[in-house]
Amino acid sequence: MKSLAFTLFIIGALITQNATAETVAGYTFEKYPAKIYTGKKAPLKLGEWRLFRTRITDAYKHGEIGFGGSYVVTMWGCGTGCISGAMIDKKTGTVYGLPVGEDTPLELGCYSVEDEMTDERLHFYPDSRLFITRNCEQEQIAETDTAIQKLTYFVNVWNEKTKKFELIKEVKQSKTVTTE
Repeated sequence: MKSLAFTLFIIGALITQNATAETVAGYTFEKYPAKIYTGKKAPLKLGEWRLFRTRITDAYKHGEIGFGGSYVVTMWGCGTGCISGAMIDKKTGTVYGLPVGEDTPLELGCYSVEDEMTDERLHFYPDSRLFITRNCEQEQIAETDTAIQKLTYFVNVWNEKTKKFELIKEVKQSKTVTTE
């Protein structure tokens, strides 16, 4: 029985480690750690976010910490290919914007057979202050079943002292993908 418990512990540790050990655009989430808050949830303070009251209130009521050690994340659509969202600090109840939306448009225009079931536009973890968004433009190669994807990663770090995201780098990449 001890052997089974130890094996399950190791598997759990490996799964947890792999979640934050992910590398995106050359950045590793574990290099930007955030301690998970375990205290009492503060009352919600909507402030300027009253227009999104229902979405934010529901996320705060039912959601778990998803970013930066103490933030509940909620997302919503804002038009074709656009997503927007906010995060709520469980320690203070204050709502903050995410680095998505009009300033960093997230296009739905990229498709490949390899990525059919994944959405790689956002990368963030509960125990990290790193928040990466990806924009993608795709050009089909004439008379082939391949395309060129031009990717731009916006690498942001949450500054807990200033309560703002800092864009630390834009990383541009391209790749050839199969579309059929």
